[in-house]
Amino acid sequence: METILLDIGDVVVHFDFGPTRAILREESSALGDPLVVLADLKRALELGEIDGATFVSRSVAALGFRGGEERFRRLWQGIFSPNEPMWETIEKLEGRHRLFLLSNTSDLHVEGLWRDFPVFACFGGGVYSFRSRCAKPDPAIYRLAIAELGLEPSATLYVDDRPENVVAGARAGFVSLRYDGARHADFLAEARAYGLAV
Repeated sequence: METILLDIGDVVVHFDFGPTRAILREESSALGDPLVVLADLKRALELGEIDGATFVSRSVAALGFRGGEERFRRLWQGIFSPNEPMWETIEKLEGRHRLFLLSNTSDLHVEGLWRDFPVFACFGGGVYSFRSRCAKPDPAIYRLAIAELGLEPSATLYVDDRPENVVAGARAGFVSLRYDGARHADFLAEARAYGLAV
């Protein structure tokens, strides 16, 4: 395999909205699940229809969040934690394969991830939904990744945790594997069979 193309959430890093949801519920006047209240804004953010600053201000207003915009921003960016087995794998792959990212994400999360997690320095670039204005599993984002990153699909190992994205990746011509963080050793064994140099 010439290239490794990785999803971010629950592949490179784990994420959990649970603690953020609980704080937003406790410190807001809006009723119900805060993530349900913010669902349309979150989708607009991840498709690049609004930027991070607009999302933060509109979210604080929609929730009646008493903590203010800066606290909301920190909470929204603080959902991630290291996936250490994958980090070790990425560090071994660096220099042996081209490493890129393909993720449904936002400018807010990219800002926080690159600030907080040095592993992202290992990647040569990526395609993200908020910049491309389309999201996995839409075939358009896979075509964009091929064009922008100069990928040869048959020589690219694409790794994602969501089954529908793995299927879409395979349809785009990638060698596609589903990742389960609880079974990292199984992932390595399968990836090595496709030529992963680790």
